[in-house]
Amino acid sequence: MIIKIDKHLPSPVIKAALFDLDGTILDVEENITSDISERIQFISNYIPVSIVSGRIFSEVSKYSTLLKLKSPQISENGAIIFDPLKKNKIIYKKYMDKDITDSIFNILDNNNVQYFSSSNGEHITHNSRTKTNEVNIITCLELDIIKLKNIKPFIESDKISIVYSRGSQDQNYISFTPRGINKAIAIDEYKKILNLKSYEIFAIGDGLNDIEMLKSVGISVAMGNSYEEVFKVCNYVTKKFNEKGTIIALDWIIRGIK
Repeated sequence: MIIKIDKHLPSPVIKAALFDLDGTILDVEENITSDISERIQFISNYIPVSIVSGRIFSEVSKYSTLLKLKSPQISENGAIIFDPLKKNKIIYKKYMDKDITDSIFNILDNNNVQYFSSSNGEHITHNSRTKTNEVNIITCLELDIIKLKNIKPFIESDKISIVYSRGSQDQNYISFTPRGINKAIAIDEYKKILNLKSYEIFAIGDGLNDIEMLKSVGISVAMGNSYEEVFKVCNYVTKKFNEKGTIIALDWIIRGIK
C-alpha cells in the first residue's frame, strides 16, 4: 500500500536524499524555483544530497552547482558519478561498446538526427567533428528514433541498455547506455563511497528511468505526475509537481531533520 505524504505523516529518519531532475525538481522551463532550491540547500547542510539523472554530466554539474551540493552526483543515468568537492572529478564511469557507439553515431549522423551524448564529461553532438571511443550515453528524442528502421537492431541489442525517459516539457527520449547500467547500479557505488545502507536513503522521481533507483532505497517517493509503473514500486506518493508535490516531500524531510 502506497502512503500519501501530508503534514500529519511522521517524517523518516534518513542519512541521504536523492533527487531526479525532470518532473521532480525542474519546472517546465527547466529551472529550479527558489522555494525548492532553498529547501534542498537546507537539507544538504545536514545530510548528503545528490541529483540522480539521465542528463549528461554538464547538465547535472550545472544544477548541482546552483544548489551548492557537495556530495557525489550521478549523471548519464548512472554511467557517471562525479565529486563536487574534487572540482567535479569523475570517480566512477562506465562506457558503451565501441563498435556499437560507432554504428549508432553513423546512423544518427547520416539521418541528421539531433542527439546529445557525452564522454568523460565532454559534450558530444551531431555537429562534433570527432567521436570518441569512450562514450557514456547517447540520447535522442523518441520520435526521431522510431522512424529509423536500421536503428532497431541496436535497440534490441544485448550489448547495451536502452533507457526511456521524459523531459520537463513531457518530451519522450530514448537513451543508449552501457550494458547493465541504470541509476540503481550507480547508487550501489554511491552507498560504498558514503558508507550508507539502502534503508537510510530517500529518493524521489517520476520517470521510467527512476524505477530501479526507487526500488533500491528505503524511502521511495513517487511524484503525483509519475508513470503508473513508478507508483507500483514506491512506498510513498506526493502530489504532482505543479501542485507543489516536490515542496510537500521536501518539507516532510525537513520536519525530520529539525
